[in-house]
Amino acid sequence: MSRSPFPARKTLLALLALGTAAAPLASAQTYSGPRVQLTFLHGFTGPDRPVMESLIKKFNETYPNIQVRATAQPWGTTWQQLPSLVASGRAPDVVVINEDQITNFVARGAVSPLTAAELKTAGIDKARFFGPLFQTADYQGQSYGVPISSVAYVMFYNKDLMKKVGLDPNKPPRTRAEFLTAAQKCTVDKSGKNATQAGFDAKNLDTWGVSLYNNWVGARAAYAAILQNGGAMVDKNQNAAFNSPQAVSAVQFLVDLVQKQKVARPNSTEEAELAAFSQGKVCMFPSGQWYLDRFEQQKMNFGVTFMPRVGGTARDAAWGGSSHLTLPKQRAGYDANKRRAALVFMSWLSQPAQNLTWTATGSLPTQRAVANNTKFASAPINGVFDRLNSVYATSGYPWVGQVMAPFDQAWEAAYLGKKPVQKALNDGVSEANKQIAQARKNFQ
Repeated sequence: MSRSPFPARKTLLALLALGTAAAPLASAQTYSGPRVQLTFLHGFTGPDRPVMESLIKKFNETYPNIQVRATAQPWGTTWQQLPSLVASGRAPDVVVINEDQITNFVARGAVSPLTAAELKTAGIDKARFFGPLFQTADYQGQSYGVPISSVAYVMFYNKDLMKKVGLDPNKPPRTRAEFLTAAQKCTVDKSGKNATQAGFDAKNLDTWGVSLYNNWVGARAAYAAILQNGGAMVDKNQNAAFNSPQAVSAVQFLVDLVQKQKVARPNSTEEAELAAFSQGKVCMFPSGQWYLDRFEQQKMNFGVTFMPRVGGTARDAAWGGSSHLTLPKQRAGYDANKRRAALVFMSWLSQPAQNLTWTATGSLPTQRAVANNTKFASAPINGVFDRLNSVYATSGYPWVGQVMAPFDQAWEAAYLGKKPVQKALNDGVSEANKQIAQARKNFQ
């Protein structure tokens, strides 16, 4: 999946200089075994690579008996290679796996579970992390990974446009009613009338209330809405179920923003909406938090908030992506000292001090102790920190791709008006379950 959470350079330099000093400290783990060398495979190949390399260098200096040798390569290459590496007994000692892939590899036996005793000995406390984030790497009651990186679907909003139409720019919408009111008031025609006023001309607009669009990122608005309304992507048997009454109702509200309320542009793309928001022509822009750097560099007067409850009132929810440290399944006779050392490395890399440094790459904090750091007090992204415990990844079942690709297509068909919402979701579920039936053969 494509996402680019790269930070402003001034933020990167500041946090790298900050290092571990301003982060809450956790107990350091010790390793008393013989000297070992660990191989570490990850996909941080962009501007995040030097940050990871600096962390590894620091770890090696801190633990002279454990030397980590890292290889960075594209994520897709790792997904292709990992099964054969495990099967041949040549798996790396530690591998970073993303949220949409981890359950697949777990179910195929390529990743080994992390026992409660191992986590305790390594000082990895689940309670430190945002719950759904750690649970992303859980499967059938066992843990398989430790989160080190996180991104999320958020909502950017233009404070100047909100103030101009009489809304409080310091109180972004949280509920469906507040969201709809903001979207209507911010949708203004060339004569200055908004969508709540008589004489409003929806065909001659100056600004739009909210951005919706037709790619996978745009579909995450629908994903959030479904979860907010108590729906789910799969049922208890892990078959696609995103056509439930809760799902239809939630997605219908979003489609109505285009087709009935006229507060979102029809037939648009992420690129077009991104440009419109940057130009002050859209008030609210739901998307990945990785655009934060762009808006900061443009010196926009913007805010960031958690995705409002547009779907319903069951719970706060937004999509999130994450990367997890995992221990691949190893050949018979694998050195137990290496596994112990690998757990020490995982513990150290996931500690608050290191996670604070890692947020310089654009990652969100993985744990409350980091989110509460004073360095974020006045940062725009702080606007989502109060609900980071409600970020839910597409994970927990082995065939994420077979569910989400048809879902994205269903969203596009509904958003573009090619199909009624119910039919679009029904067709998506039908296609997803056909693909799941084929995928199940790989797990038998």
